[in-house]
Parts: sequence; structure tokens; C-alpha cells
Amino acid sequence: MKPLMSKVKPGDLFYVPATNKECKSGFVIGRYIELVPTNAGHLIEVFARFYTELPKSIDEVDKSQRLFRPIMCSLRFEEIPKWKVLFSDPSYDTSQSDYGSIAIAFDTKLWSGGKSRSATKEELQEFEDSTCWRMHHIVFRVNAHLAGIFGPNDCYDYHRVPKGLRVDDPAAKEEVIALAEAMDARFKNWEDVEKARRPRKPLMGQS
Repeated sequence: MKPLMSKVKPGDLFYVPATNKECKSGFVIGRYIELVPTNAGHLIEVFARFYTELPKSIDEVDKSQRLFRPIMCSLRFEEIPKWKVLFSDPSYDTSQSDYGSIAIAFDTKLWSGGKSRSATKEELQEFEDSTCWRMHHIVFRVNAHLAGIFGPNDCYDYHRVPKGLRVDDPAAKEEVIALAEAMDARFKNWEDVEKARRPRKPLMGQS
């Protein structure tokens, strides 16, 4: 597993630490789509299925439903450990993410399907805004959607989130950081177990 960094490739699948409605720790899986032109942010989508065990192959990743609409993010892990890329998909094409239907609202423009056009304020209100999400804030959003506070087509509304789950609540931030660190340790353990299972290469001179 490689860390999720700016050299990530379109189609790469990565984990996002998460807590489900029953307060169980685990993760959801996201997919990297592209760097939005003018470096506005890295476009990703996050899928709805919640996991507690590592999928054995890319075929076991459920990509049938998004947890929320595609968003932009920074890929800068300042508060939490870097997430891991679980699988790469060389055959990925943006059509698999229904790229033509992805829309993000900027101040006076609507960016949709890779193209930008003018739009009214009323029209822009219907779409995901152009926030470039900090990585640990994505965990807050994932948890809010898993808790049922928001539906898959809802924007993140700070005022609808209970105080103890808000991004500016110190205790909630500590919990998210602890969750991210715990999941990082779990993935490192899974990686160590996987390495231990691989057959060792014979030393030179041995057959």
C-alpha cells in the first residue's frame, strides 16, 4: 500500500477513516478522479459502503453508490496520518465516475463535466460548492452522512450537525484524529501480515 499523495493516479482507490451509525470504527473507500484545472483541488468521490475488514481485491470494492456528491480536497495531511491507496486501476476511465454529470459551484460559475460556464446564484445553490476540503474534515463529513444527518445529494450544512460532531468542536476533532491514527495503525498491521504471507525469495546460492 502506498500513501495517498499528490502523485496519486486517476482511478486509485483509497480508504477514509470512518465511524458508522452504531459508533463502530472502520472505513469507507474513495476514488481519485483528477486534479481540477487551475489547481482548484483534487476531485474525489467517496462510496457508501462501510468496511471493517480490508477487501481482498479491487473486485470486492463496492462502487455502486456514493456516500455524497464528488468533492475537491487538498491531499495535505497536516493533522492526521496519510491514508493509503488500496488498489490502482490502470483501466479506469472518468466515465466510470459519470464524469459528465459531476458539477461544482464556484462564485459565479458552474464547473460541470470538465467545463465551466456562467450560472445564476439560484442555479448554483443546487450543486456541491467549491470548498477544497481539508483531509480530516472529510472524516467529519463521512461520519455525518453515515449517521444519517445528510443524504447522498445533500451539501454539508454546518448548522444541521450536532455540536459534538462539528469540525470546530475540540473534543470532536480529538476523536477524529484518534480514529485516523487507529486506522493507520490497523492498516499498517494488515500490511505487515500481508508481507509475512508472501513467500521469501531464496538467497543467492540457494535453490
